[in-house]
Amino acid sequence: MTIGGIPIHPPLVSAALSAILLAVLFSSRVAVKGTTLNAPLNWAMLSATLFLLASFITNGASSIPANLRNSAIWYAVICSTFTPLMAVLGAKRPQNHGWQWVVFTLWLILIWPALQALALPVGPRLELFGAWKLFLMVLVGLGLLNYLPTRHFPAAALMATGQCVLLAEQWDSAWDSPWRISIGLGCLLAAALTVFLRREPVLGDDSLDQRSQRWLHFRNAFGAFWGLRILQRVNETAVLRDWTVHLTWFGFESVSSSQTRRPTESQLAEIDHTLDTLLRRFF
Repeated sequence: MTIGGIPIHPPLVSAALSAILLAVLFSSRVAVKGTTLNAPLNWAMLSATLFLLASFITNGASSIPANLRNSAIWYAVICSTFTPLMAVLGAKRPQNHGWQWVVFTLWLILIWPALQALALPVGPRLELFGAWKLFLMVLVGLGLLNYLPTRHFPAAALMATGQCVLLAEQWDSAWDSPWRISIGLGCLLAAALTVFLRREPVLGDDSLDQRSQRWLHFRNAFGAFWGLRILQRVNETAVLRDWTVHLTWFGFESVSSSQTRRPTESQLAEIDHTLDTLLRRFF
């Protein structure tokens, strides 16, 4: 493939996409500073760095057959794309720091077939058992479902698409293209740009709208897993304190028996206190 007479090779494109992805992720550090999303972002940056390194390593010489070596290396790198999601699932203080060992352990478990293939080369390429393939599919679906009901669902769809493209070889897909890694990385880059460029909506003038916006910001950032948990805790407090509003997936709304009543100042203060107590473990 050439552009303007200049030959463009897949490894070069993969390296360029990886570098751009790493730059976008690094620029996002300001947005997550002081939150527990810092660890997931660090895992994402590590994954982008591994993609960049693999783009060069897989073109070098080795005593291991090239097809097997490249297949094992790329599989290990691709598995690193699951680490940010797993880090999000444990992104609650104070256990968020210890949770990173769980994330690292999961990554080691996922790449174990690649380590075996590199240590004891057998066959022309890496082969996975059926259960292993199913486990990878579950992880792809988990990431998609966690952010599907949020405003980041386009990024979640792009991320899942990119992972499926990258794992096509391990899933015995008939699609065999030298551009597979580049296409998958393009999807991951598009997902990162979608999140990076998307702006939070402007706060409404109503005080209740501002509290709803706090909830929506949390829900969109951490996904359905933590969102449903916090929603449940807030509504438990709402019932105990007899608030005139309850929390839905889209924000605070009046309960059916008090449609015309607005929250009192004391209730608004209780809502603030509840949100502060629950969300301070994340922000």
